[in-house]
Amino acid sequence: MARPSRKSTFAVVLSFALLSACQLINNRSAEREAEEAEDRAGRIAMILGDEVIEANPELASQTISLPPAVTLTSWAQAGAKPSKVVGHVAAGADFTVDWRQDAGRGSDRRSALTSPPIASEESIFVLDSGQTIRAFDLETGAGRWSTKVPSGNNRDRIGIGGGIAYDSGRVFVSSGFSLILALDAATGDQIWRREMDAPMTGSPTIRDGRMFVTSNNNEVFAINLDDGQVVWSDQAIAEPARVLGSPSPAAIEDIVVTPYSSGEVIAYLATNGRRLWTDALSRPGRFTPISAINDIAARPVLASGLVIVANQSGITAAIDGRTGTRVWVQPIGSTQAPALAGTHLFIAGVDGRLAAIDAASGGVYWAKDLPKFKNTNKQRGRISYSGPLIASGHIVLVSSEGEVLRFDPQTGEEVGRLDIKQKVFLEPIAVGERIYILTDNARLVAIR
Repeated sequence: MARPSRKSTFAVVLSFALLSACQLINNRSAEREAEEAEDRAGRIAMILGDEVIEANPELASQTISLPPAVTLTSWAQAGAKPSKVVGHVAAGADFTVDWRQDAGRGSDRRSALTSPPIASEESIFVLDSGQTIRAFDLETGAGRWSTKVPSGNNRDRIGIGGGIAYDSGRVFVSSGFSLILALDAATGDQIWRREMDAPMTGSPTIRDGRMFVTSNNNEVFAINLDDGQVVWSDQAIAEPARVLGSPSPAAIEDIVVTPYSSGEVIAYLATNGRRLWTDALSRPGRFTPISAINDIAARPVLASGLVIVANQSGITAAIDGRTGTRVWVQPIGSTQAPALAGTHLFIAGVDGRLAAIDAASGGVYWAKDLPKFKNTNKQRGRISYSGPLIASGHIVLVSSEGEVLRFDPQTGEEVGRLDIKQKVFLEPIAVGERIYILTDNARLVAIR
């Protein structure tokens, strides 16, 4: 499969139309679909297509006070924790490159890196574009082991998507080869293997002995970590067009919240998969090549009773986690999970704006334009940004131009940059005193 260009700020769109056209939505009659569509339409708080996020002058004088920075001992899954709330981490204070390591096969015309790395207390793990998992020493970057994910048959040479997670000495893999694996984190040896009916597009979320993961036909699975058995599953509305990435559900207490390429956000009871509520994000107008795609490629963030979720077409919303009621909505879309530190939410939009928002009210402290083009005069060389990560008192973003950027959380002004000279499209992670970045050509970079 040829890999689309990444020159646009917008993420690359994959179409699985041929696969999805022959898939039926499980246990849904036409009458039920009509009722659900009517219900969703009633929930949607519409935003005009030409709106952009703007600061509230009444909040300009308020102090943005970050909670104390905490040193993380692991980054066990996408978003570090099941709730996907990382908080303020103590990492990368010196803002210098500590080491670099080749981490396998990078993106090319046939495949792509879509999953950020994860880390245990001792190792950092990478899933490369060739569906090979590699383990490296967290302190030195020295290689420990590598395991190729089996394709299942000789015809499947390329698997796109998937992700990895760590729990209790095991690495769990959701694969674009329609497989879910459990590996020994110390050796890479296979513990169990489960064949699925469709490629896995998302990174696993792990909580209370279960893995929650989605496939490319908009089906979510709850998997028992001990034996790989499916505990329950559910399917949302089929949507063939999606953003290239590695989305994942978020979990807290007894609730699992899953985003879908259809724009749906569905909350489930974690024990049995019963639907608690459904919402949908969409935005009219903004007729760009992918503006009509409502895929939620960003992970939801769960905190203080709220589900905060963004889609790529221009909406970020806060939803009451128990009732599904909208609390606030802002006209900024993202393919990256927002970063929540205390009561302050930071988000990098696909429109090239970085914003600070009060998580409780949706009020905007500030919104700043980031450089959108490498050549501003000719508007060529679109720049995209990944993150943010709140680290050592700064907002940290990485760019497709190979730069690591730091911003003042109070004002949004840039206060530092580090050129690592390689394109980056995946969010940074932090463990111990280091920030770790996986570049698009699969170089693992540690920043002290």
